[in-house]
Amino acid sequence: MSEAEGPKGGFGGFGGFFARAQQLATQAVENARPVAEKVKERAAQLDTTKVREVVQQAGVQAQEVLQRAQTAAEPQLAQARAMADKQAHSLAKVNAKTFLNANAQFGVPIENLAERGDDGMPLAAPRVPPVLEMMLARLETTQAEAFVSEGRPIFALPPDQQATRALAKAIDTNLNTFNFTNREVHTVAALLRQFLVELPEPVLTWQLYDEIITASQCTSEAQTADAFKRAIDKLPPASKVVAGRLVPFIARVASDGKLDIGTISLSFGPSLLRPKRKEGALRSLMEDLPAICAATESLIACSPALFPPQPASPPEAEAAAGG
Repeated sequence: MSEAEGPKGGFGGFGGFFARAQQLATQAVENARPVAEKVKERAAQLDTTKVREVVQQAGVQAQEVLQRAQTAAEPQLAQARAMADKQAHSLAKVNAKTFLNANAQFGVPIENLAERGDDGMPLAAPRVPPVLEMMLARLETTQAEAFVSEGRPIFALPPDQQATRALAKAIDTNLNTFNFTNREVHTVAALLRQFLVELPEPVLTWQLYDEIITASQCTSEAQTADAFKRAIDKLPPASKVVAGRLVPFIARVASDGKLDIGTISLSFGPSLLRPKRKEGALRSLMEDLPAICAATESLIACSPALFPPQPASPPEAEAAAGG
């Protein structure tokens, strides 16, 4: 090999080796690429599977929690459904009576009577139901001695149910033609009690029963009056208007000596205030009666602070009461 060929041959040999090495390296990279892609794909699959497993597990846990919550809530849901059914049934009865007789006065919710005018259209503000105003106006013109019959307070006398129902039916037929003035005071008293007893909800509402009973048990008269006022302010507008007319009337009857406060509380207490109970209603009412009467006595005592004096009866109400 010549000197000239040596370098050439040497360089050529090195170049060939380098080219071969580069080729082998490139081939190795190319061979490794599919493996790397497979590894990457597998890793992605593993991650996705793991995420899916976590999600599925979370879903199962959420379903179990939901199932437990539904199971725990089922008694309350059943009770709520039963209460809703009873309310719907009661409302249907009231609506049926109103639908059959748009003039109905007895057994009709306070708001139906207080929030609509004589033409049946909604009023801007609730009023004392005319039938209630007429009865109270008639009783307010009565002399003290007339509130006692055969030695007993008229509000404590058992009413003639048949006669009272017949008169109530006549009022339901046409209130405007019914003359309260020529009725005996004990008859009007019986009608008033019947009207209040037949209200679908007591004047001071089911919802405020516990709060009013608690208010009556405060240690001082000032605290009692404040607690009563907070409760009265929560009444629906129609109920508040009726309470503002009825409670002062009861208080005036008691203060005028027409009835002692114990008798009048027993006569009117359950119509103003009673708990909402269906099962064993009479027994429950008898058990609650002492607390109801005590609360009614406290309401009567606090009446001037709770219900400021009302304006005089409008002329049309007085005229209607007089026939």
